[in-house]
Amino acid sequence: MATTQKVDKCPEKYDSYQPVSSVLHRQIALEELREDQTFVEQALQQMREWIAKNPAIQTCRTDANFLLRFLRVRKFSHMAACETLERYLLARQRFPAWYSKVDTAEPWVNVMIDSEFVVPLGRDELGRIVYLVRYANLDIDRFGVTEQIRFFTMVFESIFADELNQIAGIVCIFDDTNIPMRAFAQWSLTDIKNYIECVTKAFPIRVKEVHVVNLPLFGATVGEWIMSCCSEKLRSRLKCYRSLDEFVTKTNLISLLPKEYGGKQEAEDLKRQLKTTLEHYRNVILALDDMKVDEKRSATLKNRNPTDTEIIGSFRKLDVD
Repeated sequence: MATTQKVDKCPEKYDSYQPVSSVLHRQIALEELREDQTFVEQALQQMREWIAKNPAIQTCRTDANFLLRFLRVRKFSHMAACETLERYLLARQRFPAWYSKVDTAEPWVNVMIDSEFVVPLGRDELGRIVYLVRYANLDIDRFGVTEQIRFFTMVFESIFADELNQIAGIVCIFDDTNIPMRAFAQWSLTDIKNYIECVTKAFPIRVKEVHVVNLPLFGATVGEWIMSCCSEKLRSRLKCYRSLDEFVTKTNLISLLPKEYGGKQEAEDLKRQLKTTLEHYRNVILALDDMKVDEKRSATLKNRNPTDTEIIGSFRKLDVD
């Protein structure tokens, strides 16, 4: 079980930065993120000082692992990282139906894992973590948008608690074979807009590639709407394939896929890995609720544009006790 971290915004002592042991990931960190010892220590100090002096932040983790998630996703621009952190704290606090009391030990989580809705595939040759998502496997009569987002949240939090994933990022494969139209209909355009805003602007997630296989015609409109909500950089990382054969031919990911796809991995082993990972980070994920921000004093909210106001207001109906 991973150790939970304190949320004192101004602790007496901070932990120090330690480079990752993987030679490949140290190289990626240096070449892609400009991550070297001196630069990192300076950025961590600046970010910790900002947290300590920020009147809106009441409690927050300041350990290196957590702050590096934001610094790495913003390539060590500490002010951009600070803004993302504040957005992250605000999103978690204002949308509790999605982000609060996310417990990986709840029985429904194992049901979702066993369905093979989301499957971890391991690392590719570039050191990136790869995940497979299959909406056709999801029981959409039982699991609505809220449950789906809560599941994605615990998966993302467990992924990016690992510094190797912070550095190399994630590759997502969406196999939309046999996906029912109701899977798209569950998500309102407001749901999509709001969730994409959270994922791309508030959560420190390095998405390196997105592969979409067998997207049906009725899903194309939704797909276009999703892409319109994303940055140009993320849109450039999206690749679509008309068939699984085309996907296998044009990528080097076949060995990571489950045996049913012609790959080498056993589905049972992959499900077991995900269960173990979520169990390992259970307390860490739950403890994220201990971080608090005073929304009335948030510079991020004060500087929001009308679109942001509309998005935030539309989420108020999601609040739960």
